[in-house]
Amino acid sequence: MNAALRLRLRYFLPALYLAAACAGNEQKQEIASGKTPEPPIDNHLFTLLPSGYTGLHFENRVQDSPEMNVFTYRNFYNGGGVAVGDLNGDGLPEVMLTSNQHGNHLYLNKGRFQFQDITDEAGVGGKKDGWATGVTFADVNGDGLLDIYVCYAGNIAGKQRANELYINQGLDKNGVPAFKEMAEEYGLADEGYSTQATFFDYDNDGNLDMFLINNSFRPVTSFGVRNIRNVRDPLGGDKLFHNDGNGHFTDVSAKAGIYGSEIAFGLGVVVSDVNRDGWPDIYVSNDFFERDYLYINNHDGTFDERLDKEMPYLSYFSMGLDIADINNDGWPDIYTTDMLPSDEYRLRTTSAFEGWESYQTKVRNGFHYQLMRNMLQLNNGNGTFSDIGQMAGVARTDWSWSALIADFDLDGNKDIYVTNGIAKDVTSQDYIAFLADARTMATATTGKRVDFKLLTDAMPSTKLEHYAFRNNGNLTFTNETANWGLATPSFASGAAYADLDGDGALDLVVNNVNDEAFVYRNNARSLHKENHYLQVSLQGEGHNRFGVGAKVTLQNGQQMFYQELSPTRGFQSSSDYVLTFGVGKIDTVQTVRVEWPDGRVSSLQNVAANQRMTVKQSQSTKDGPPASRFPLPASSPTSRARQRCHSFITRTTTSISIASG
Repeated sequence: MNAALRLRLRYFLPALYLAAACAGNEQKQEIASGKTPEPPIDNHLFTLLPSGYTGLHFENRVQDSPEMNVFTYRNFYNGGGVAVGDLNGDGLPEVMLTSNQHGNHLYLNKGRFQFQDITDEAGVGGKKDGWATGVTFADVNGDGLLDIYVCYAGNIAGKQRANELYINQGLDKNGVPAFKEMAEEYGLADEGYSTQATFFDYDNDGNLDMFLINNSFRPVTSFGVRNIRNVRDPLGGDKLFHNDGNGHFTDVSAKAGIYGSEIAFGLGVVVSDVNRDGWPDIYVSNDFFERDYLYINNHDGTFDERLDKEMPYLSYFSMGLDIADINNDGWPDIYTTDMLPSDEYRLRTTSAFEGWESYQTKVRNGFHYQLMRNMLQLNNGNGTFSDIGQMAGVARTDWSWSALIADFDLDGNKDIYVTNGIAKDVTSQDYIAFLADARTMATATTGKRVDFKLLTDAMPSTKLEHYAFRNNGNLTFTNETANWGLATPSFASGAAYADLDGDGALDLVVNNVNDEAFVYRNNARSLHKENHYLQVSLQGEGHNRFGVGAKVTLQNGQQMFYQELSPTRGFQSSSDYVLTFGVGKIDTVQTVRVEWPDGRVSSLQNVAANQRMTVKQSQSTKDGPPASRFPLPASSPTSRARQRCHSFITRTTTSISIASG
């Protein structure tokens, strides 16, 4: 066997092309019969609900074959996504999950964690011979109904990779939301190798535009170290589509300053106004050698990509991503997941690190300083970020996908949830040595044919626990995975949060590979009755009827809680449109302030906690104090922790600069 073929096998690069056979749609279409009782509340924050109770019978099963496997398609085990949102206007969020090989599924929320599979009636099953990845709910045409956008990728023909847009047609005679696939008509049937899309109003014209990330199909080692970031490719990189306001979108990527190179391995995207100037910015997490992108909005329809100017270093294999204010100072912070194991055994058996000279060459060629670990980039409020991931205790979570930042225990501090696992240990050092053995190659090859099934069957497989970090309120986190009831091992990918039962606490839906999807009930309202919540539902005007991009701030004296409405987050997923705030022991919030995308402000006083309130843009005003970014008092725990953190980061960054010469 020649050396080139051996190299392709070793690094799981595409070696041949054949269409993958789909095994058909075997998902059950039913509502829970009630035969399986709802599990009681114990002392764990979350309870995993059985599908026999919920009726949500879904499994993203991927089946290796000689033609379709991790050797012929690098992202074979990346998994599917989750979207949650109220599609029928009854106040309860529906759930959609994507399947790589067996069709997507939509579940109607009937209340009390009971779901009905309405995929066929709604008409959203998707391509039976496609490879679905990310999914997001968004009101694309501005009619006040959430639509569905599904991304496709895979080692398949171009037309079968075309993304789908399902426009909500309203309720049918049975009260089920019906959809019509219209991606081609809207100009959004992109045929790249898409991971996820997010809808937002980048130019503040009142229409939701779309940003799409793709993941390069080229073998990683085929690029070398030459930087071709500025060379556009029709199927690679990222794309920005402008909503023309007439039912059609136009690709404005090049004009807007968006990179579209095939060296981009996009896995995560979140929109957030990171510099609090009133205009949405974009963060893209890239796998492998290409660095992440931080696009700062220039207010004129263009963006300035400024990551290397604002972050000293970042995650190497950036995967999942979320942006939220983790220390309640009014500035959005950025968390990216990577694949550094937390235990020494997996560190030594599944990890390998490149040499110093290779690392320095990539730095010189503009790929920036990248390290294989999660990064929690604290927003300094001055156009710079400082990584506190190691100090905060959230840097090592193994092969991680989705990252979600939300206040799960309602104590007023946002926590972190990370999904974990890959169906085959493709970086097992023992397995890589096995592949390099000439006897393995001789056994697996017959002439020019390779028995990929034999090679994939030999790969080890290890299910991993997910991670749940409780925010201690001082820029540190405590691993509460087991205590919170989230330690069930699986190969998890996409995840989303929503208050599925309307009790005021955020539940979780997780899409697993080769296992049933998880539905976790949040028990915070029973276990922590001392903690209160406030939910804010936004009612926008014009074509942005859900108020996407609005910023909501709750203030009680020096206490502040801040969120932005930007549902797409995590990995291949989008969370609910209702914003849930944990406010701890506060029973009355002094001020609820909404900053709408058009600059108007809504301000409400003395709002009782433990309720869902609706704030209408039609009742907003141009008057009001400046945007809420309150300085922390010098004596506060977070302020003292920030000072210690700044000292630590200054020493660390200085050391890196000296070592780099």
